[in-house]
Formats: sequence, structure tokens, C-alpha cells
Amino acid sequence: IFILLNTSPMANIKTNRAELLQNAFRLFVRMNYEKASYTELTKATGLSKAGICHYYPSKQELFTAVVDKYLLNVHDPRNKFVQSKGSLIEFIDNYVEGVQKALLRYFELIGKTNIPGQLSANADYYHFLSQVARYYPNAQKKMKEFTDQDYAYWRAAVQRAVKSGELKAGTDVEEAIVVFRQVYFGLSFEMSFFCGLDTEVLRRHLHYIYSLLKA
Repeated sequence: IFILLNTSPMANIKTNRAELLQNAFRLFVRMNYEKASYTELTKATGLSKAGICHYYPSKQELFTAVVDKYLLNVHDPRNKFVQSKGSLIEFIDNYVEGVQKALLRYFELIGKTNIPGQLSANADYYHFLSQVARYYPNAQKKMKEFTDQDYAYWRAAVQRAVKSGELKAGTDVEEAIVVFRQVYFGLSFEMSFFCGLDTEVLRRHLHYIYSLLKA
């Protein structure tokens, strides 16, 4: 009996590249970009500097690839949220579920959960975001694209709710969108200093805002 082994170098490259990116992500989450030297990267990834450079010739290119995979792709609204065409309350629940799934995925990737008395995983995430803003090429433009897409999802849901009579007539769509979204971002940032974002608290707050606007 002959067993055919996949000896294609591309198979190993894909596996090693994926491991490299995940381990580099774990490092960049907890360490400033400037301090994440090749010495630290080799410790975190298990690859030599030459091994790392085989995939990404510079630390900047490695960081960019990490951000593309573990931030921009994960938090792309098209991947994160379901564009529900039902009621606004259904959209809100789908939105919270998308946040929860992204959070759980993040915990899985960095091997850390929100434990009382410890720096929350959400705090690590905001630290990573500050590095992205500083070192990712055209970060402002890219984040604006995601923000605009997120607003578009909310705008469609709120407009539909006003048109159907689910929300009060005369509801200011743009103001409503800002209130809903900023509750999420404000709560996420505030709770990062404690035990991290509690998505059930988020859901309760969004439901309360909905109750104020409901017809």
C-alpha cells in the first residue's frame, strides 16, 4: 500500500505563514510596535529572523499582514454583521451577536479571556488599535471605509423601521444611528478598563434606546 504524502512546499508555507501571523498578532496585541523587535518576534513565533523575512521582508509588512487578517477582515461589517431585512430590533440583536462572535474569536486567537482583576482582553485590543492608527499604511482611510459601511447598515435598518412605522414618525435617522453606535463604542471602551465588554449589557442598553424611539 502506497501512501501519497503532500510534499508541496506551498502546503507548509501556508501552515507556517498562518502560525506566524497568529503568533505575531499575539505579540503586537500586548507589545508596542517599536518594542516588538525581531528578538521578540523570534521568541513569539519560533522562527528565526531569516524565517520571518522569508514570508515578510520587513516588520512593517508583517504588521500590515497581521492587521489585514486579524483586524480588518474580522471587523469588516460585511463579515461581522448580518444585513437583516426584518425589524430594527432583529437587526440590533444580530448586531450584538456579531460583536459577541468577534469577541469570542479574539479571545480564541490571543488565548485570553476577560478575567476580573486582570487587564481585560478588550484593553489589549484598544492598545492594538492605537498601534494600527500609527503604523498601518493609510489607516485612517481604511477605517473610514469600515465606519461608512457600518453606518450604511444602521441607516438602512433605521430608515426601514421609520418607513414601516416601527419607530416614531419624525425620528431623525442620522441622530438615531449615532446614538446606537456610540453606545456600543463608548461602552466597549469604558468596560475595557474593568472586566471587558459585556455583550448582554450592550444588548440591554441598545434595547432601551430602541424603546425610546419605538412607535
